[in-house]
Amino acid sequence: MRTAAAFSMALLVASAGIGFANEPQDPVVALMAVVDGIEGNSEANDYFDEVLLTSIYSESFVQVYRMAALGDQLLDLQGEMTGQDEVVVSQDPCEMKDLKIVPRPAKDKVTPVDVYFDVSSCWGHDPHLDQPSLTVHVVSENGRYVIDNFWNSDYDGGRLETSVKAKFAALAKRYVDGMVTGRFSPE
Repeated sequence: MRTAAAFSMALLVASAGIGFANEPQDPVVALMAVVDGIEGNSEANDYFDEVLLTSIYSESFVQVYRMAALGDQLLDLQGEMTGQDEVVVSQDPCEMKDLKIVPRPAKDKVTPVDVYFDVSSCWGHDPHLDQPSLTVHVVSENGRYVIDNFWNSDYDGGRLETSVKAKFAALAKRYVDGMVTGRFSPE
């Protein structure tokens, strides 16, 4: 029953990403609905399940993620590469509250969307709601808005090397480099 409910929620979220991606913040709203579910507030699947990969993310982001996930699988790293919580960035988060999604003006076909939320105040920590917890770059692709990249820290004007997409690319490259040098073997 839980699986059916989770699948239904994923379809609902995906349809929001496909059918209602008329505004740059729409795929971010869909992502944060999944985050909210992962944190225990509703039924949901993974940030990067197949339904979401094909609905709220850019083709480029999906390709980079899949390369990192393949390296993870071939090396049997049990999620070392792709199993980290790249959105909330917390091992034991509080229930999410004070969620605010704020698009900024587009620049060079990219719309930065700032996401503010609190998942730490139950532990007595200041959630720093004056700073975005997540910054997402949204682009238009095939007539809909999709997430092309995001930062959970060190945004610094969109420095590529500090982004989650760049992290996944570096992990995939590490795997390929290891295969070329013989440090890793796919057994």
